[in-house]
Amino acid sequence: MTSAIRRVVIVEDHTAILEMMKAAVEGIPGYKVVGYAQDVAAARELCRREQPALLILDLALPRGNGLTLLPELRALSPLTRVVIFSGNLRAASIRSALLSGAHGLVEKTASLGEFEQALRAVGAGQVYFSRFASEEIRALVHRRSGGPPRIVRLTGREKSVLRAIAEGLSTKQISTQLGISRHTVANHRTRLAKKVRVRGVAQLSRYAVQIGLVDGTVEGAADAVTD
Repeated sequence: MTSAIRRVVIVEDHTAILEMMKAAVEGIPGYKVVGYAQDVAAARELCRREQPALLILDLALPRGNGLTLLPELRALSPLTRVVIFSGNLRAASIRSALLSGAHGLVEKTASLGEFEQALRAVGAGQVYFSRFASEEIRALVHRRSGGPPRIVRLTGREKSVLRAIAEGLSTKQISTQLGISRHTVANHRTRLAKKVRVRGVAQLSRYAVQIGLVDGTVEGAADAVTD
């Protein structure tokens, strides 16, 4: 039985970069580029029509900023996951991208290997931040809180659950890996969120990166935890 093809849309206005991206995407087994656009309006229509699994999005586009597309995606193509691939990753744009629901952030100075790694991770339901983006996120958290991330005492089991969440494992996978029930996993997740004062799986994953529990380059966490 063959695996499902992940349909990919690319939004990029530079032809040479677009061709490089297309070649990289289609070099990954199971990934296929089904369309590309060079501005926000064309990207909006393309996503509505194609319902891609993955959208690779530049920020600096003719007649608009790529970030303006993100809030519309939930209605246009609710299952689409987004990798921001841009030469304009600064603190403000990173913060806006995270708040708007981006699943991956990679700067255009990153290696082709890292770009492909981001596509694989996000396509598999994880969240991927390049090392540069992770450092900017840590700086943002530090500035907003006036200090380093909130440090709380975690039990060994809580650390194991938090690490598994940050690696993108589902409730069922965590249950199997740790030998505990799904109900217990869900309870740990709820208590962790209360302890570290964050909301949701993505923010728990970011916290795991901030405290050094997992590698800062990959925050493997789906937006919604699945069974």
